[in-house]
Amino acid sequence: MCDLTSRTKTLLLLLLFLLASSPPFSGGEVAESCTETPLEFKCGAGEAAGGGGPVLVVREAWIYASMRLDPDSLPRCHVQEYNLEYKAGSFLQYINKQCGGQTECKFELQKHTDLQRREDLKKYRRGALRVVYDCVKKTDFHRVCGSEVNSQKGWVQSVGYPLYYLGDPVCTITLRVDEGQHIQITLTDISLREDAQPGNKGCRDSIKIQENGTELLEKCGVTNVPITVTSKGPVLNVTLTATSKLFPKRGFLGHFKALGCQTPLAPADGYMSYRNATHAEFWCCVHHAFSDTMTRRRVLECGDRTQTWNDTLPDCVDLEELLAGGNITESQYQNLVNGTTVLAQAERLRQAHIVYDLVVPAVIMSVLVLGNAAVVFLIIYCRKGVLEDGVRCEELESIKANPEPPDTIDNEPCSV
Repeated sequence: MCDLTSRTKTLLLLLLFLLASSPPFSGGEVAESCTETPLEFKCGAGEAAGGGGPVLVVREAWIYASMRLDPDSLPRCHVQEYNLEYKAGSFLQYINKQCGGQTECKFELQKHTDLQRREDLKKYRRGALRVVYDCVKKTDFHRVCGSEVNSQKGWVQSVGYPLYYLGDPVCTITLRVDEGQHIQITLTDISLREDAQPGNKGCRDSIKIQENGTELLEKCGVTNVPITVTSKGPVLNVTLTATSKLFPKRGFLGHFKALGCQTPLAPADGYMSYRNATHAEFWCCVHHAFSDTMTRRRVLECGDRTQTWNDTLPDCVDLEELLAGGNITESQYQNLVNGTTVLAQAERLRQAHIVYDLVVPAVIMSVLVLGNAAVVFLIIYCRKGVLEDGVRCEELESIKANPEPPDTIDNEPCSV
C-alpha cells in the first residue's frame, strides 16, 4: 500500500512537471457545447490580466446540425470530427470578434452572431458547436516588423491585435526554416478594411504572403474559414499593408509550421555535404569515421509521413585514438585510412561507374564533333583551292587569245 501511494505521488509530480513545461501551444484543445448553450473559455487561471500570460486563439469553429445525443435528457452535445456530413457552417469570424486575444470569454451563438436574422436559424437548433483553440502566451507571438523568425513552428499576428492594426510603414515578418523544408502557414483570423481606393480595384489594406517575390496570397476584409498557404522553399514573407497609421479592426493572426525533416546537427568531427527535401549526406573528417559503421559517409532519408530521418547520426571517432587504444588493429587502421574497406571499395567503384557512364561518352562525343568540324573545314578549303585554279586557267586562255601579252605571265602549269 505504501509503495502504491509512493508511486502515485511520483506520477502526480511528473504530471505537474509536464504541465509546467508545456510547449507554447498544444496543437489544439477542443471545446464543445449545444447550440443553445454558451461556450466558455478560460486561459491563464490565476495570472494577472494584461501581463504576458496566455490568451485565447481559435483555430476552427464549426456548427454541426442535429448532433444532440439525447435531446430530451442530455444538456451536453458531442461532435466527432469526422462527421463532415453534419457540418452546417462556420462561425469563426464571430468567435474571433468576441473572444480572440482574450484571457476569458463566453460565447453565445444567438447573441454574438447575426443568425437570429436568418431564416435558417431553426436548423441550427438541437445542433452542436465545436471549437478547436489554443491558449498561447503573449510573448510567444511574432509581431515585430522587419524581423526574421527561424523556428519550426509558431504564431504570427499584427501589432495591436485584437484591438487595432497599424500601417505606414509596411510591416513584413520573414519566416525561415531549414533547407529542404517547406512552410505551411494558416491564417485563422483576418479583419482588415476592404474598401478599395478610388480608381483602384484592389484592397486598401491587405495581408500578403510572398515567396521569392511571387505572391501566393493577398487578402482583405474578413475570413470565416482558415486559409492555408504552403511554400515551395524554406522562406516566406508575411506583409501587412495599410494606408492608415491606425485602424480599429483586429488585423490578422495565424500559425505556421515546417514541413519535412529538420536538419540534424552535424556530428562531432564531421560535416553535412548535401541536403534536399528527401536526403541529407554527412561525412566525417579525414582520419575519422562513424562509430557504429566505421565509415566516413552516411546518407539519411526523410520519411514522407513521419517527417523523421530513417537513421541516427552518431559522432565521428578519431581512428588514431582507436589505434592507440587497441580498439582496432594496424591493418584495420590502414584499410580505413586508405579506403580499402568493402564500403570504400564500393564507393570507388560507384564513382568509377559514374566516370565511365558520363565522362567517357562526353569525351567521345567531343572527339566526333571536332572530327566532323575538321572534315567540313577541309572540304571548304579544297573547294576554295579548286576555284582559284579554275580562275588562273581562264586568265591564261585569255592571254593566249590576246596579241599583246601583259608584262608578267603566270607560268604555273594548267591543264586545259
